[in-house]
Amino acid sequence: MDRRGILALAAVTPLFLVMALSFVNVPWPSDPTEIPAYDPVSDQGIANALFDSFPIAVILIALLLGSAMIGGIYLSKMDEPGKVGP
Repeated sequence: MDRRGILALAAVTPLFLVMALSFVNVPWPSDPTEIPAYDPVSDQGIANALFDSFPIAVILIALLLGSAMIGGIYLSKMDEPGKVGP
């Protein structure tokens, strides 16, 4: 293993340990009704609540994520040998 690999391992190991400890110490909900996906009292689910409260933000986030996916595909296709353009 070269010096770069050792440095990468030294950087990733503490990060992995912190993430593992944070997942272990979280009191995960055991009852599926603690986080309701649908509220029968108001007859409204999570998606309806988001679109009613933040319609512009949800649409902008969807456009941003879609353009990020297209950009990622475009960038990954640029480095293929033997291709001219994307």
